[in-house]
Amino acid sequence: MLKRLALLLTLTCALPPLAIAAPPVAEPAIRYVSQLPDNVHLDTAILHFKRGNVQVDLIAAIHIADASYYHKLQRRLDAYPKLLFELVAADGQQFTRTGVRSESGLSSVQIWLRDKLHLTFQLDEIDYRRKNFVHADLSPDVLLSHLKSHWTDTLGMVLRFALLDAARSTNADGSMRFFGSDLRAALGPGGDRQLALKRMLARELAEMGDVASAKSGSDALIARRNEAAIAALQAELQKGCKRAGIFYGGAHMPDMARRLQALGFGLTGTEWLVAWDLRH
Repeated sequence: MLKRLALLLTLTCALPPLAIAAPPVAEPAIRYVSQLPDNVHLDTAILHFKRGNVQVDLIAAIHIADASYYHKLQRRLDAYPKLLFELVAADGQQFTRTGVRSESGLSSVQIWLRDKLHLTFQLDEIDYRRKNFVHADLSPDVLLSHLKSHWTDTLGMVLRFALLDAARSTNADGSMRFFGSDLRAALGPGGDRQLALKRMLARELAEMGDVASAKSGSDALIARRNEAAIAALQAELQKGCKRAGIFYGGAHMPDMARRLQALGFGLTGTEWLVAWDLRH
């Protein structure tokens, strides 16, 4: 059950918030920090790239997180002259305060995770009506057409990911994965079971994302959506923009970074934002 939840949560970072439904960069886009007892958190990265006097930041998105994380992130996003974002929506669509989704558009797993872990959903917290926000993703029709024509690639990505995950017996720190004491803490009686479950899922989210990025390469769906983002970026750069952000799911970042590097951008630094505070 836990492995299924962790897999679905990880795939949430690869799929668009409105789910119709390559070599890694020097730094991962999501990390789990565990320095017990007072320093435990799940972080997302902002990767800084420069080419001459032009700066482009890759801002890794995680679609379920603490409300305080999204509040801080909103201020960061508002500071970019142009902020290119992922959201499967029709060209020219008018965005509401909470994007273009309804409660029924969320999967039952996402709703369960949000409520069980006391987290919030990205589209409930980020305001997509900001004037600097630029839609840089596929329309539902284009996405559906792509999925139909590349269904074997998408299925292959999911199966490849599942096999890679099944082969993992240890965590990145060398500890046994899903060790008995961890499971007892998360599912057994007594103690803070919610916190134990939240920490376990956070570790899985970060480490399974690393496995997928490092070993499976870029799948067709990620590549196609990243092409749309980079095309939107180049259009803004041609208009004279000197600083832009690309706000996309963490699973997109290895391929997105490679595309920036192919355009002559170099990675200059990484910042980390705490998405899940796991101290208590």
